[in-house]
Amino acid sequence: MQVSIYHKVYFPDDSDQAFEVESSTRAKDFCSAIGERLGLEGVEGFSLFVKIADKVISVPEGDFFFDFVRHLTEWLKKTKQQGKDGVSVNPNLTYQVFFMKKLWSTTVVGKDPKADCIFHYHQELPKLLRGYHKCTKEEAVQLAALQYRVRFGDDKKEFGPIAFVCIP
Repeated sequence: MQVSIYHKVYFPDDSDQAFEVESSTRAKDFCSAIGERLGLEGVEGFSLFVKIADKVISVPEGDFFFDFVRHLTEWLKKTKQQGKDGVSVNPNLTYQVFFMKKLWSTTVVGKDPKADCIFHYHQELPKLLRGYHKCTKEEAVQLAALQYRVRFGDDKKEFGPIAFVCIP
């Protein structure tokens, strides 16, 4: 009897799903399975990331997923973190797996609406709000309107708390 192993994977839109993973599953195959289930046009530029302790590390696509996690936990055990008093403490070895866009060079917004909704929007929004993307005032107003629609839909009740700022 073969035992099925399911692993929870987290996405930038705050959703998650469980995927069957075998001991022989490579990261590239895991990514393909995720993309297929989500109905993505393709998984080029996407990667698995393991968050463990205070680190987030991309899983190389050719590595076996569970081997990578095991090597990572062993490395963290060997390099025990020092506590505030200089006493070594056992690091927290629980981990989470994230599936996110890693490379953006071939990304075309609108080409894959599912990827836009699950990944592109949620991964780029913080950068946009911090001003990392240059845009005109008109584009900023349009982006703010789109952001409002995403958060509140057609509900106009939130218009009141919005502070209007004059941009010189």
